[in-house]
Amino acid sequence: MTHSRSPLLELDGSFHRTIVIGDIHGCFDEFLSLLAKVAFSADDALVAVGDIMDRGPLSQAVATFFRDTPNAFTVLGNHERRIAGTIRGTSQPAWSQRQTLSSIPHEERDGWAAWLEVLPAVITTPHVIITHARLDPSLALDMQDRKFCAGTGARIERDADGVPLWYQEWRESHADEKRPLAFGHLRHDRIELVPGLLYALDTDAVHGGPLTAVVFPEGTIVNVQCEDHYSRARESWKLLIQAEPERAKGRA
Repeated sequence: MTHSRSPLLELDGSFHRTIVIGDIHGCFDEFLSLLAKVAFSADDALVAVGDIMDRGPLSQAVATFFRDTPNAFTVLGNHERRIAGTIRGTSQPAWSQRQTLSSIPHEERDGWAAWLEVLPAVITTPHVIITHARLDPSLALDMQDRKFCAGTGARIERDADGVPLWYQEWRESHADEKRPLAFGHLRHDRIELVPGLLYALDTDAVHGGPLTAVVFPEGTIVNVQCEDHYSRARESWKLLIQAEPERAKGRA
C-alpha cells in the first residue's frame, strides 16, 4: 500500500464494512485474533487509528501487514512519527523506539521512514472519519496537519464527561458532517464517548488491556484480551542494556 502526500485519504463506497481498530502497538498475535473475530475479508476496509508500532513485540509484522494488504490502511500516530524521526535523526529516541528499530535491518530503515512519513492524518470512508489523536476544528479534513492530528507533545483537554474539547469544537464547526468519528492515542473510561458519534479506541492493549475494533455501519464493538507486552519488553530491554550497553546503544 502507498499513500500520497495528502493529509487526507478518502476511501470510496466499494467496501461493505469499515473495521476501525485501536492502537495496536505491535501486538500482532492479538491483532490477528481480532481480525478473525470480526471475520475480516477482502470486502472490508480495515483502518487503524495509528500507533500500530512501538512498545509491543512485533511492530514490523504489524506495519508490514498494513503496508502490504490492499484493503488495510492506517493514519499516522505519534509513535510512527517518532520512529521515522529516529531513523532520519530528527528525533531523540526513547527505549521503545530503540527496541522497535532493533528488529529492522539498517538497510530497510530508510524505506520504512519514507512509508511512515506520508501516512495520512485522516482517513474517511462513507461510514466513518478516522484520525489518531485530534482534529483541528478550524480546518477542513483535507487541510489537517499530520503532526497536529498525531497529537505529538500535546495535552488534550476533556470535559467533565471525558469528551475531548477539540471534538465539541469540531462538531460545531462542521455541523453538516453526520459521520461518526473514531480516534485513539489516549485511554478513556469508555469506548463510545458520544453515542453513535465518537469512539475512543485506545484501550491500552500493549499494557494488558483489550485490543478493540468498531465495525461500521452497525457500530458494533469487538475486542480481544492482550498480554502486558509493555512491561515484558521494557524489562528485557533493561537487561540487555545492563548486559551489553554498547550493543544496545548501537542497535538504533
